[in-house]
Amino acid sequence: MSLAEWERIRRYAVPARMITECTAARERGDWAAACAAGDVDVTFDAASLAERFGPDGAATLLGMLAGFAPDLLRWHLPRALGGYSTLATDVLYLLAPDGPVDLETVLLTVRSPQSVLGSQRLTLGTGRLADLLPVDAEHLPVPPIRLAPHHWDARRAGELRATVSGPALTAAGVEGPRTPTDLLEAWHAAGLPISHEEAVRLFTDDHFRLIDPYALVAEARRVAAQFGERTLTLTGWLDRRQILRLGVDGDVVTATAQQVTWDGYTEVRRLPHLSPRLLRFPPDLDLVRHGRLPAGALHPLIRSALFPGTPAAPPAEPADRAVFTRVRCHGEWHVIDHRDGRLHLPAHTAAEAQRERALRAFGGPVSGCFAAAQAWTGMSGRLPKRLRDHRRDLWLRMVHGGTRVVLELLDGGMDPGVRDGRGRTLLHRLRSFDHTRLLPRLLEAGLNVNDRDKEGSTPLYLAVVNLWPPELIIALVDAGADPRMPNQDDVSVLDYLDDMLAYLEPKDQRGPAFHAAVEYLKEHA
Repeated sequence: MSLAEWERIRRYAVPARMITECTAARERGDWAAACAAGDVDVTFDAASLAERFGPDGAATLLGMLAGFAPDLLRWHLPRALGGYSTLATDVLYLLAPDGPVDLETVLLTVRSPQSVLGSQRLTLGTGRLADLLPVDAEHLPVPPIRLAPHHWDARRAGELRATVSGPALTAAGVEGPRTPTDLLEAWHAAGLPISHEEAVRLFTDDHFRLIDPYALVAEARRVAAQFGERTLTLTGWLDRRQILRLGVDGDVVTATAQQVTWDGYTEVRRLPHLSPRLLRFPPDLDLVRHGRLPAGALHPLIRSALFPGTPAAPPAEPADRAVFTRVRCHGEWHVIDHRDGRLHLPAHTAAEAQRERALRAFGGPVSGCFAAAQAWTGMSGRLPKRLRDHRRDLWLRMVHGGTRVVLELLDGGMDPGVRDGRGRTLLHRLRSFDHTRLLPRLLEAGLNVNDRDKEGSTPLYLAVVNLWPPELIIALVDAGADPRMPNQDDVSVLDYLDDMLAYLEPKDQRGPAFHAAVEYLKEHA
């Protein structure tokens, strides 16, 4: 990821309100409220812990929950690649208590979201280590990752600094050393004497190139000491068969780059895994160094660890702030603005707007202020940069703020039909939110459940193709979604179901709930 991507992640992915509410709940001893504030779904209640794990196990888990900081966890968790600010998907994280861990030790678990385009809610669970390790490593999407305490425990957050006590505190950060030679020297200095040939093979993959070797050594020692594991692995991104095998003997850590066969890869997946994304050069340091983010804007616990004594920065601007820009219109400069959740064209009367709409309906050209307004609604046309940035800001705030933020913006007057750069409405993006609360509100506001985006796709088409939750597909059908409407490629939902699902049927792993939703859709077509 580039610094621009990390700047966007730090600005939006963990909202200031979430940090404030999680902190307040944790400090008053209410871990359940902290989870609610941090958009974490809890799969258990405190009363059930003693029944499942005995009084000692329950006491262990409750002790961990006392320090559990969902906001801190979100700050640290790996993000998706490809320019997304959302979390890396479908990863199981293991949160262990202090002290040695064996197969009978009870742990907390966190499951990341299923989609980079969906809800960013995390899922908190519990279990014994023996029940959480993969039985069938061959079909496991991502091996479970053992998180360090400073990733999730507010009481241990300061330990972050010790993991970056090497050159990362004074040298290149998120991008790390730039050449294979520099990387090789850094790894040797950290006590990992890999060969030049291994370095060339490893460092073509950003997963390995961006690793801070000092953090890698520290984490390998920690996992080996706590879990009793002497062999650990890291897997590449470009080639999953390219692995880094670590051996740990006391304080001595050795590293060997290997290219395994697919048969050998299955065996490798049974070994404890470290996440390269959790071991990269700290992006927060580089953001501050390059002036992209003030140290005071970091998460308070991160700020205390990396920049002790630094005061908090002023709060960011609200999502509903007014934005003004100038547009060339019929030989003059006009001001258009977005305020109170809607776009305004103060230089034009309602009658002029009506004439432009009529002209557009008959295929006539639209220009100036009205062209900008058309682009804002997701149709073709050029949107001024300031409005384009504001629209991106608005959608990032909604995605990471969740249903609560969307409903607050709607209450404040935001246009329910607001669209993103691909012409998609909140109905097209419904997977990111709680549809039981938002869908009725949007339908009541008059949104068409069969609206199309720039590619001609309806919300139902996206729901089926992208495997949205079955209950959401059923809700769209009940709202009147038409599975016969074709997209720009003349493919409807029914066409897709007939062609693609039949083709994939021998390997189909969508599950009975999805197929039940499909049958419901067909019955109501």
